[in-house]
Amino acid sequence: MSRASIGHGVAAALVFLLCAAGASRADRVVVKGDTLQGTVKSITKTEIVMETVYGKGEIVIAVEDVESIETEAPFHVMHGDDVRTIGPIVGITPEAIRVAEIGAASPVELSFADVYTARRDPGPEANLLERAPVELPYWSGDLDLAFSATQATDDTLALATGFRLARERGPNRTRTGIAYRLAQQKLQGEDTDTTNNEVRGFLRHEYDFAPRWFAFGSAEAEYDEIERLSIRGVPRLGVGYKVYESEAAWFSVDAGGAYVYERFFGGDVNQYPGLALGAESDWDLPIFGANWHNRLDYTPSLVDFIDDYLLRFETAVSIPLWEAISFRVSLVNLYDSTPAEDTDENNLSTLIGLSYGF
Repeated sequence: MSRASIGHGVAAALVFLLCAAGASRADRVVVKGDTLQGTVKSITKTEIVMETVYGKGEIVIAVEDVESIETEAPFHVMHGDDVRTIGPIVGITPEAIRVAEIGAASPVELSFADVYTARRDPGPEANLLERAPVELPYWSGDLDLAFSATQATDDTLALATGFRLARERGPNRTRTGIAYRLAQQKLQGEDTDTTNNEVRGFLRHEYDFAPRWFAFGSAEAEYDEIERLSIRGVPRLGVGYKVYESEAAWFSVDAGGAYVYERFFGGDVNQYPGLALGAESDWDLPIFGANWHNRLDYTPSLVDFIDDYLLRFETAVSIPLWEAISFRVSLVNLYDSTPAEDTDENNLSTLIGLSYGF
Protein backbone atom coordinates (compact mmCIF):
# COMPACT_ATOMS: atom_id res chain seq x y z
CA MET A 1 0.00 0.00 0.00
CA SER A 2 1.37 3.42 -0.96
CA ARG A 3 1.91 6.28 1.44
CA ALA A 4 -0.74 8.26 -0.47
CA SER A 5 -3.29 5.49 0.09
CA ILE A 6 -2.41 5.34 3.77
CA GLY A 7 -2.73 9.11 4.02
CA HIS A 8 -6.12 9.07 2.35
CA GLY A 9 -7.26 6.28 4.66
CA VAL A 10 -6.17 8.18 7.77
CA ALA A 11 -7.92 11.34 6.54
CA ALA A 12 -11.12 9.41 5.85
CA ALA A 13 -10.97 7.86 9.31
CA LEU A 14 -10.51 11.25 10.94
CA VAL A 15 -13.45 12.68 9.02
CA PHE A 16 -15.58 9.71 10.07
CA LEU A 17 -14.59 10.10 13.72
CA LEU A 18 -15.31 13.84 13.66
CA CYS A 19 -18.72 13.26 12.10
CA ALA A 20 -19.48 10.50 14.59
CA ALA A 21 -18.42 12.75 17.47
CA GLY A 22 -20.61 15.54 16.14
CA ALA A 23 -23.55 13.18 15.79
CA SER A 24 -23.03 11.87 19.33
CA ARG A 25 -23.23 15.40 20.67
CA ALA A 26 -26.44 16.16 18.78
CA ASP A 27 -29.89 16.05 20.32
CA ARG A 28 -31.99 13.12 19.15
CA VAL A 29 -35.74 13.11 18.52
CA VAL A 30 -37.53 9.98 17.26
CA VAL A 31 -40.58 10.91 15.18
CA LYS A 32 -42.78 8.12 13.79
CA GLY A 33 -39.84 5.72 13.71
CA ASP A 34 -37.33 8.16 12.21
CA THR A 35 -34.47 9.53 14.30
CA LEU A 36 -33.74 13.22 13.79
CA GLN A 37 -30.45 14.71 15.00
CA GLY A 38 -29.68 18.34 15.59
CA THR A 39 -30.33 21.04 18.18
CA VAL A 40 -33.63 21.32 20.04
CA LYS A 41 -34.29 25.03 20.64
CA SER A 42 -37.52 25.06 22.67
CA ILE A 43 -40.37 22.84 23.81
CA THR A 44 -44.01 23.54 24.60
CA LYS A 45 -46.92 21.22 25.33
CA THR A 46 -47.79 21.11 21.62
CA GLU A 47 -44.55 21.45 19.63
CA ILE A 48 -40.78 21.09 19.54
CA VAL A 49 -38.65 23.58 17.61
CA MET A 50 -35.51 21.93 16.26
CA GLU A 51 -32.64 22.75 13.92
CA THR A 52 -31.46 19.54 12.27
CA VAL A 53 -27.94 18.63 11.12
CA TYR A 54 -29.27 17.89 7.63
CA GLY A 55 -29.78 21.46 6.44
CA LYS A 56 -30.42 25.05 7.38
CA GLY A 57 -33.47 26.40 9.17
CA GLU A 58 -35.75 25.21 11.94
CA ILE A 59 -38.51 22.63 11.83
CA VAL A 60 -41.55 22.35 14.10
CA ILE A 61 -42.51 18.88 15.35
CA ALA A 62 -45.86 18.09 16.96
CA VAL A 63 -45.35 16.59 20.44
CA GLU A 64 -47.99 13.96 19.75
CA ASP A 65 -45.78 12.56 16.94
CA VAL A 66 -42.67 12.22 19.13
CA GLU A 67 -41.77 8.74 20.37
CA SER A 68 -38.66 9.71 22.32
CA ILE A 69 -36.32 12.65 22.91
CA GLU A 70 -32.86 13.10 24.39
CA THR A 71 -30.99 16.40 24.58
CA GLU A 72 -27.30 16.88 25.29
CA ALA A 73 -27.62 20.39 26.73
CA PRO A 74 -29.69 21.17 29.83
CA PHE A 75 -33.05 22.93 29.49
CA HIS A 76 -34.68 25.47 31.78
CA VAL A 77 -38.21 24.21 32.42
CA MET A 78 -40.47 26.81 34.03
CA HIS A 79 -43.49 25.35 35.82
CA GLY A 80 -45.79 25.75 38.78
CA ASP A 81 -45.39 28.85 40.90
CA ASP A 82 -42.23 30.21 39.19
CA VAL A 83 -40.31 26.96 39.79
CA ARG A 84 -37.29 26.32 37.53
CA THR A 85 -36.10 22.76 36.86
CA ILE A 86 -32.78 22.52 34.98
CA GLY A 87 -31.44 19.46 33.18
CA PRO A 88 -31.39 17.55 29.88
CA ILE A 89 -34.73 16.40 28.47
CA VAL A 90 -34.95 12.59 28.47
CA GLY A 91 -38.58 11.93 27.64
CA ILE A 92 -41.82 13.49 26.47
CA THR A 93 -45.48 12.62 25.99
CA PRO A 94 -48.49 14.80 25.14
CA GLU A 95 -49.16 14.94 28.89
CA ALA A 96 -45.73 15.41 30.48
CA ILE A 97 -42.03 16.07 30.02
CA ARG A 98 -39.18 14.18 31.78
CA VAL A 99 -36.12 16.09 32.93
CA ALA A 100 -32.82 14.61 34.19
CA GLU A 101 -32.59 17.31 36.83
CA ILE A 102 -29.03 18.28 37.70
CA GLY A 103 -28.16 16.83 41.11
CA ALA A 104 -31.19 14.53 41.26
CA ALA A 105 -30.90 10.73 41.56
CA SER A 106 -33.51 10.07 38.87
CA PRO A 107 -35.43 12.03 36.21
CA VAL A 108 -38.47 14.02 37.29
CA GLU A 109 -41.72 14.08 35.34
CA LEU A 110 -43.50 17.42 34.98
CA SER A 111 -47.08 17.70 33.80
CA PHE A 112 -47.58 19.99 30.80
CA ALA A 113 -50.58 21.41 32.63
CA ASP A 114 -48.07 23.13 34.96
CA VAL A 115 -45.27 23.82 32.46
CA TYR A 116 -45.03 27.31 31.00
CA THR A 117 -42.03 26.83 28.74
CA ALA A 118 -38.83 24.82 28.27
CA ARG A 119 -35.86 26.59 26.73
CA ARG A 120 -32.34 25.40 25.96
CA ASP A 121 -29.50 26.73 28.10
CA PRO A 122 -27.28 28.82 25.78
CA GLY A 123 -24.12 27.91 27.73
CA PRO A 124 -21.68 29.84 29.93
CA GLU A 125 -20.15 31.74 27.02
CA ALA A 126 -23.47 33.26 25.92
CA ASN A 127 -23.90 37.02 26.07
CA LEU A 128 -26.71 38.93 27.76
CA LEU A 129 -29.06 38.84 24.77
CA GLU A 130 -28.46 35.12 24.23
CA ARG A 131 -29.26 34.40 27.88
CA ALA A 132 -32.35 36.60 27.95
CA PRO A 133 -34.78 33.77 26.93
CA VAL A 134 -33.81 31.67 29.96
CA GLU A 135 -33.19 34.49 32.43
CA LEU A 136 -36.45 36.25 31.50
CA PRO A 137 -38.67 33.32 30.44
CA TYR A 138 -41.95 35.24 30.62
CA TRP A 139 -40.67 38.19 28.60
CA SER A 140 -40.24 38.71 24.88
CA GLY A 141 -39.46 41.76 22.82
CA ASP A 142 -38.09 43.21 19.63
CA LEU A 143 -36.23 46.25 18.36
CA ASP A 144 -37.01 47.74 14.94
CA LEU A 145 -34.72 49.96 12.92
CA ALA A 146 -35.07 51.52 9.46
CA PHE A 147 -32.78 54.25 8.15
CA SER A 148 -32.15 55.87 4.78
CA ALA A 149 -30.14 58.90 3.65
CA THR A 150 -29.64 60.36 0.18
CA GLN A 151 -27.29 63.13 -0.88
CA ALA A 152 -28.00 64.41 -4.37
CA THR A 153 -29.72 67.40 -5.92
CA ASP A 154 -32.30 66.91 -3.19
CA ASP A 155 -31.17 65.57 0.21
CA THR A 156 -33.43 63.24 2.20
CA LEU A 157 -33.14 61.63 5.62
CA ALA A 158 -35.53 59.10 7.15
CA LEU A 159 -35.30 57.26 10.48
CA ALA A 160 -37.81 54.97 12.13
CA THR A 161 -37.23 52.92 15.26
CA GLY A 162 -39.40 51.09 17.74
CA PHE A 163 -38.98 48.97 20.87
CA ARG A 164 -41.61 46.61 22.29
CA LEU A 165 -41.75 44.37 25.35
CA ALA A 166 -44.33 41.75 26.30
CA ARG A 167 -44.79 39.63 29.42
CA GLU A 168 -47.15 36.67 29.66
CA ARG A 169 -47.60 34.67 32.82
CA GLY A 170 -50.70 32.63 33.52
CA PRO A 171 -53.84 34.71 32.98
CA ASN A 172 -51.88 37.99 32.78
CA ARG A 173 -50.46 39.63 29.64
CA THR A 174 -48.65 42.97 29.53
CA ARG A 175 -47.35 44.83 26.48
CA THR A 176 -45.51 48.12 26.26
CA GLY A 177 -43.53 49.93 23.63
CA ILE A 178 -42.34 53.17 22.11
CA ALA A 179 -41.84 54.24 18.49
CA TYR A 180 -40.09 57.22 16.92
CA ARG A 181 -40.20 58.45 13.32
CA LEU A 182 -38.24 61.31 11.73
CA ALA A 183 -38.14 62.35 8.07
CA GLN A 184 -36.50 65.44 6.61
CA GLN A 185 -36.12 66.73 3.08
CA LYS A 186 -33.97 69.51 1.65
CA LEU A 187 -34.74 70.62 -1.88
CA GLN A 188 -32.00 72.37 -3.83
CA GLY A 189 -31.84 76.03 -2.88
CA GLU A 190 -34.38 75.69 -0.04
CA ASP A 191 -34.31 75.17 3.72
CA THR A 192 -34.64 71.73 5.31
CA ASP A 193 -38.26 70.65 5.67
CA THR A 194 -39.34 68.15 8.34
CA THR A 195 -42.03 65.86 6.96
CA ASN A 196 -42.36 63.50 9.93
CA ASN A 197 -41.42 63.89 13.60
CA GLU A 198 -43.49 61.68 15.84
CA VAL A 199 -43.13 59.84 19.18
CA ARG A 200 -45.70 57.37 20.51
CA GLY A 201 -45.73 55.16 23.60
CA PHE A 202 -48.28 52.65 24.88
CA LEU A 203 -48.98 50.27 27.76
CA ARG A 204 -51.65 47.54 27.77
CA HIS A 205 -52.53 44.84 30.30
CA GLU A 206 -54.98 41.97 29.86
CA TYR A 207 -56.32 39.49 32.40
CA ASP A 208 -58.18 36.27 31.49
CA PHE A 209 -61.07 35.92 33.93
CA ALA A 210 -62.99 33.20 32.04
CA PRO A 211 -62.42 30.97 28.98
CA ARG A 212 -62.03 33.33 25.98
CA TRP A 213 -62.95 36.40 28.10
CA PHE A 214 -60.45 38.98 29.36
CA ALA A 215 -60.43 42.39 31.01
CA PHE A 216 -58.07 45.05 29.73
CA GLY A 217 -56.66 48.43 30.61
CA SER A 218 -54.45 50.52 28.34
CA ALA A 219 -52.93 53.95 27.95
CA GLU A 220 -51.16 55.66 25.06
CA ALA A 221 -49.46 59.02 24.57
CA GLU A 222 -48.32 60.69 21.37
CA TYR A 223 -46.47 63.76 20.09
CA ASP A 224 -46.59 64.76 16.40
CA GLU A 225 -44.88 67.90 15.13
CA ILE A 226 -46.39 67.73 11.63
CA GLU A 227 -49.93 67.39 13.01
CA ARG A 228 -49.18 70.23 15.46
CA LEU A 229 -50.00 67.88 18.32
CA SER A 230 -48.32 68.64 21.65
CA ILE A 231 -49.81 65.63 23.43
CA ARG A 232 -52.54 63.09 22.90
CA GLY A 233 -53.40 60.86 25.83
CA VAL A 234 -55.96 58.04 25.58
CA PRO A 235 -56.64 55.72 28.55
CA ARG A 236 -59.01 52.78 27.88
CA LEU A 237 -60.72 50.21 30.11
CA GLY A 238 -63.04 47.34 29.20
CA VAL A 239 -63.51 43.66 28.40
CA GLY A 240 -62.60 41.52 25.40
CA TYR A 241 -63.47 38.18 23.84
CA LYS A 242 -61.29 35.81 21.81
CA VAL A 243 -63.43 34.90 18.84
CA TYR A 244 -60.92 32.40 17.47
CA GLU A 245 -57.78 30.82 18.88
CA SER A 246 -55.43 28.09 17.62
CA GLU A 247 -51.70 27.35 17.76
CA ALA A 248 -51.14 29.35 14.56
CA ALA A 249 -53.61 32.22 14.89
CA TRP A 250 -55.98 34.16 17.12
CA PHE A 251 -58.56 36.90 16.70
CA SER A 252 -60.16 38.99 19.46
CA VAL A 253 -62.52 41.93 19.89
CA ASP A 254 -62.85 44.30 22.86
CA ALA A 255 -65.07 47.13 24.05
CA GLY A 256 -65.22 49.57 26.93
CA GLY A 257 -64.80 53.19 27.86
CA ALA A 258 -62.11 55.73 27.01
CA TYR A 259 -61.11 59.34 27.51
CA VAL A 260 -59.37 61.35 24.79
CA TYR A 261 -57.25 64.40 25.61
CA GLU A 262 -55.57 66.36 22.79
CA ARG A 263 -53.55 69.54 23.19
CA PHE A 264 -52.36 71.23 20.00
CA PHE A 265 -49.65 73.78 19.31
CA GLY A 266 -50.95 77.19 20.36
CA GLY A 267 -52.88 75.84 23.35
CA ASP A 268 -56.14 74.60 21.77
CA VAL A 269 -57.57 71.54 23.54
CA ASN A 270 -59.95 68.81 22.41
CA GLN A 271 -61.14 66.33 25.02
CA TYR A 272 -64.08 63.99 25.44
CA PRO A 273 -65.26 60.75 27.06
CA GLY A 274 -65.74 58.07 24.46
CA LEU A 275 -66.22 54.43 23.59
CA ALA A 276 -63.25 52.09 23.21
CA LEU A 277 -63.91 49.60 20.42
CA GLY A 278 -61.08 47.41 19.17
CA ALA A 279 -60.05 44.27 17.31
CA GLU A 280 -56.75 42.42 17.11
CA SER A 281 -55.38 39.39 15.27
CA ASP A 282 -52.14 37.46 14.99
CA TRP A 283 -51.34 34.86 12.30
CA ASP A 284 -48.38 32.57 11.72
CA LEU A 285 -48.30 32.45 7.93
CA PRO A 286 -47.47 29.15 6.15
CA ILE A 287 -44.78 30.78 3.97
CA PHE A 288 -41.23 31.72 5.05
CA GLY A 289 -42.18 31.35 8.73
CA ALA A 290 -43.74 34.82 8.58
CA ASN A 291 -45.99 36.42 11.19
CA TRP A 292 -48.80 38.92 10.49
CA HIS A 293 -50.17 41.12 13.29
CA ASN A 294 -53.06 43.60 13.15
CA ARG A 295 -54.65 46.06 15.61
CA LEU A 296 -57.67 48.34 15.11
CA ASP A 297 -58.93 50.95 17.60
CA TYR A 298 -62.03 53.10 17.11
CA THR A 299 -62.65 55.74 19.78
CA PRO A 300 -65.76 57.89 19.12
CA SER A 301 -66.99 60.66 21.43
CA LEU A 302 -70.04 59.87 23.54
CA VAL A 303 -71.27 63.41 22.89
CA ASP A 304 -70.67 63.56 19.12
CA PHE A 305 -69.75 60.08 17.91
CA ILE A 306 -70.32 60.94 14.23
CA ASP A 307 -68.07 64.01 13.92
CA ASP A 308 -65.54 63.55 16.75
CA TYR A 309 -63.54 60.32 16.82
CA LEU A 310 -60.15 58.65 16.45
CA LEU A 311 -59.58 55.66 14.19
CA ARG A 312 -56.20 53.91 14.28
CA PHE A 313 -55.13 50.82 12.34
CA GLU A 314 -51.74 49.10 12.42
CA THR A 315 -50.60 46.06 10.45
CA ALA A 316 -47.15 44.45 10.40
CA VAL A 317 -45.56 41.45 8.69
CA SER A 318 -42.30 39.94 9.99
CA ILE A 319 -40.25 37.45 7.95
CA PRO A 320 -37.32 35.65 9.66
CA LEU A 321 -33.99 36.19 7.93
CA TRP A 322 -31.23 34.90 10.21
CA GLU A 323 -31.22 33.81 13.84
CA ALA A 324 -33.18 36.52 15.75
CA ILE A 325 -33.20 39.04 12.87
CA SER A 326 -36.33 39.51 10.76
CA PHE A 327 -37.38 41.68 7.86
CA ARG A 328 -40.35 43.78 9.03
CA VAL A 329 -42.87 45.84 7.11
CA SER A 330 -45.48 47.83 9.02
CA LEU A 331 -48.14 50.38 8.18
CA VAL A 332 -49.89 52.69 10.64
CA ASN A 333 -52.88 54.82 9.69
CA LEU A 334 -54.43 57.31 12.12
CA TYR A 335 -57.56 59.29 11.31
CA ASP A 336 -58.45 62.20 13.63
CA SER A 337 -61.79 63.74 12.65
CA THR A 338 -60.99 66.95 14.59
CA PRO A 339 -57.29 67.70 13.97
CA ALA A 340 -55.37 70.90 14.61
CA GLU A 341 -56.16 73.84 12.36
CA ASP A 342 -54.60 73.62 8.86
CA THR A 343 -53.62 69.94 9.25
CA ASP A 344 -54.98 66.81 7.58
CA GLU A 345 -57.34 64.40 9.27
CA ASN A 346 -55.44 61.36 7.96
CA ASN A 347 -51.86 60.43 8.90
CA LEU A 348 -50.25 57.43 7.18
CA SER A 349 -46.81 56.10 8.19
CA THR A 350 -44.80 53.13 6.95
CA LEU A 351 -41.77 51.31 8.30
CA ILE A 352 -39.58 48.96 6.25
CA GLY A 353 -36.48 47.63 7.96
CA LEU A 354 -35.01 45.03 10.27
CA SER A 355 -36.24 43.73 13.61
CA TYR A 356 -34.23 41.98 16.32
CA GLY A 357 -36.34 39.75 18.53
CA PHE A 358 -35.65 37.95 21.81
